[in-house]
Amino acid sequence: MGSRTKTARRLFAVLCHLVPILFVYARDRHRFVLFGNGREVTSEQHRRRAEGILDSFVDLGPTFIKLGQLLSTRADVVPREYTETFSELQDDVPPAEWSEIEGIIQEDIGGTDRFDSFDTDAINGASLGQVHVARFSGRRVAVKVLRPGVRETVETDVRLLRLLLPVFNRFVGENTARSAENIVGQFEDSVMKELDYEREARTLKEVRRNFADDPDVVVPRVYPELSGERVVTMEYVESIKIDDSERLEAAGVDPKETVRRIQQVYAKMVLEDGLFHADPHPGNLGVDTRGRLVFYDFGLVGRIAEETREGLFEFYEAIQDEDVGRMTEVFEDIGVLQPGYDPDAVADMFRVMIEDLKGKSPKETSAQNIVTDVQDSMYGFPVQVTRELALLFRAITVLEGVCGSLDEEFDFTYEAYLYVLRQEHGAVADAIEMVPDAVRERVGDENLYRMKKRVEPFAEFIRELRGEG
Repeated sequence: MGSRTKTARRLFAVLCHLVPILFVYARDRHRFVLFGNGREVTSEQHRRRAEGILDSFVDLGPTFIKLGQLLSTRADVVPREYTETFSELQDDVPPAEWSEIEGIIQEDIGGTDRFDSFDTDAINGASLGQVHVARFSGRRVAVKVLRPGVRETVETDVRLLRLLLPVFNRFVGENTARSAENIVGQFEDSVMKELDYEREARTLKEVRRNFADDPDVVVPRVYPELSGERVVTMEYVESIKIDDSERLEAAGVDPKETVRRIQQVYAKMVLEDGLFHADPHPGNLGVDTRGRLVFYDFGLVGRIAEETREGLFEFYEAIQDEDVGRMTEVFEDIGVLQPGYDPDAVADMFRVMIEDLKGKSPKETSAQNIVTDVQDSMYGFPVQVTRELALLFRAITVLEGVCGSLDEEFDFTYEAYLYVLRQEHGAVADAIEMVPDAVRERVGDENLYRMKKRVEPFAEFIRELRGEG
């Protein structure tokens, strides 16, 4: 079958799923599609529609599963009912036929004969690739192989998405249309990077170097002689899934200490290295019997520039100070506001955000809750979340679920502030950690967070609290 025929058939399949959805949204804006008043859509209607779109994405395959997962982090583009529903998309599919996988291994690295032994049954199957266990030089290794034909399918689907984008934009508002153009570009960049296994091998090496001096973190070693464009061979590391509470308990792993270690590791990734694992779900994060964190699958990673990192802290402090002008400046500096944005509309967005956070406890204003409030507040406003921030939002959201199940007091922001203080004023950071829980509850964590720029008065404050002043 020719490529044009395949593309035409794929376009027909995509249209069959998406046109009815676009028609419904057109009627939301104009009751009679081209004219008439808009319709009020309830939260329940949004949720039912989101479930229908989720089913369509699953039917359409790998590209749209990945698109749905990206949209689950983009509350600036779709209502919260959609982000919550799309977050349920599981990238877990049956393995491809061994004969097809064997051909890819043969073409890329010279075949399975290069291994001592090779298990043809995959231990893990996802929409883009699958993993097999083998032995090389007497050691167990994990061999990740790109699924046959998936690159061509994704490339075709991305072309179709770009082709259909002008049509989609006729059915939505101006801000959503701009965000849609932005998200298709981000999606293309993100999914093509996930298909680049040579890039993933380089990333694994880089992250491994970043944690070379940390005995509590394990990043599998890559075997470059057994890796190529569609195959990555790495060290096989045994671990317990991060959400397997029974096995963790049996192994004597302290859940609170594990969460604390995850916080510290992500603070280093985001705030110091600027390179972080963007998909830390239980399949990609484990703990070995020595209590060390084990990271797998670096296909989806984010890079945060230093200016953006500083901007995120400044934005957090501006929220605490209810400084709308400063919040706007930070968003503009890190490239989140659309060109030619309406300052009044942006100010309204931030006022809604601040109002929503007012009166909440320190726990309720932790990082993951602020991310949720920020995303909810941005829907329908002139913003365009960058790929890096979208991935950071995704990582924090996934960590919320993973770490929250181990420790209800999980708060990424607290560890992030401690991390920054350690880099700049180690003694003060240590003093913060020594504050008794009862005192911390009375003073309020938010007061501790905001002492970054008032280090010396805070040190005196701590001494007084501890009865040393």
